[in-house]
Amino acid sequence: MNMRQSSKQEWDSSSTVEHINVGSLQRIADGVEKMAGSYSSIISERDLYKRISEEQSVRIKKLKGTIAALRAWLTRNIKAHQ
Repeated sequence: MNMRQSSKQEWDSSSTVEHINVGSLQRIADGVEKMAGSYSSIISERDLYKRISEEQSVRIKKLKGTIAALRAWLTRNIKAHQ
């Protein structure tokens, strides 16, 4: 049984405190590594949605310009034909 596994078990006087502490620290390190992986995943997802949002904002701005130009064109042509 390695130290990591033994730190999960109930221990008795034959187990040394150092032995248990080493196993506990290894388990803590494992947990921190898992959290770091999740954090990286969350950051990547956030960056993706931020990029998509910025791209859509640019697209919306261009479409609003197109709408304004078409309205102006319609207004000019309607007045010209009246």
